Amino acid sequence: MKVAFLACAAALLLGGCVSDGSPQYSLTGGEQGVFRSANAGRPIPVSQIKGMDERQLQATFGAPMLDRKDGPMRVLRYQSDGCSLFVYVSAGRAQYTDAYDPQLRPLSNTDQCAGSVAAQRRAV
Repeated sequence: MKVAFLACAAALLLGGCVSDGSPQYSLTGGEQGVFRSANAGRPIPVSQIKGMDERQLQATFGAPMLDRKDGPMRVLRYQSDGCSLFVYVSAGRAQYTDAYDPQLRPLSNTDQCAGSVAAQRRAV
């Protein structure tokens, strides 16, 4: 009887250690990124980037640090001292952009990052 009681008690105690299975984490911790650049240049509006072809992207931002193909979409990553700019290209034209600070926290103002990348590309 004691053994059965101990087995039930152990099962109840261990049952309390089980979580619902859904992870509670975030890659960025929900923090907003901070943009700082020694050569920020003039902001380039996202609306101006959208629709650029690959030749225009290269003329504006230079060669990408990363060129990755994911199915029909290409992801181009450009870098400055203050941010990383990701440009998503489909059918030969820029469709969408994202910007992150050096700690990979999302930036709310992609325009500033694009200007910084372009300014530092021209300086090289």
